[in-house]
Amino acid sequence: MADPLIWLRGEKAGIGPLRADLVEEYWRWEQTIPTIVGYNRRTPQPIETTRMILVEGYDRASDREIRFTVYDLTGETPTPVGIAQVITDQPRGNGEYIVALGEARGKGVGTETTRLVLDYAFHVANLACVYLSVIEPNEAAIRAYERAGFKKQGIRRNSNMWLGQRVNEVLMDALPEEFEGPSRVKEMFQ
Repeated sequence: MADPLIWLRGEKAGIGPLRADLVEEYWRWEQTIPTIVGYNRRTPQPIETTRMILVEGYDRASDREIRFTVYDLTGETPTPVGIAQVITDQPRGNGEYIVALGEARGKGVGTETTRLVLDYAFHVANLACVYLSVIEPNEAAIRAYERAGFKKQGIRRNSNMWLGQRVNEVLMDALPEEFEGPSRVKEMFQ
């Protein structure tokens, strides 16, 4: 099998386009209990829905949704381990960051993925702000987002559920002028 197309590479992670042959993997990553709870869903999503959203519906969404396959680069070969996306609001020049990782949690792949996606969002898509919300009890995710360049904006109180309890959401954002490279995009043009 040929090496996958990877647009941006770090030491631990890489990001490339979505792949039709990975639909079942994308679906599987989004059906883990931590992801279901993190997305504040109550039920698993049918694989047909994932296929429609990520592959069949991509043409309609491609101008407002930047989607990536996430690769773990720590092994001998690049291994797909997740999906990341930025849902853009083109008139405002901003976008919301969403990520779902499978087996790569706790290895630094998520932090580096987030940096690569921010690099793409700022230097290819020319966004002025990327934002996210994360449930307050998810301290590991908050730390990873901060290491990647996000800063806390504030708290949305009692706005979500976590393991049956009402919790706050932490609102975070990142700006291009605060992006601490290296910019893998800019390196391509030097």
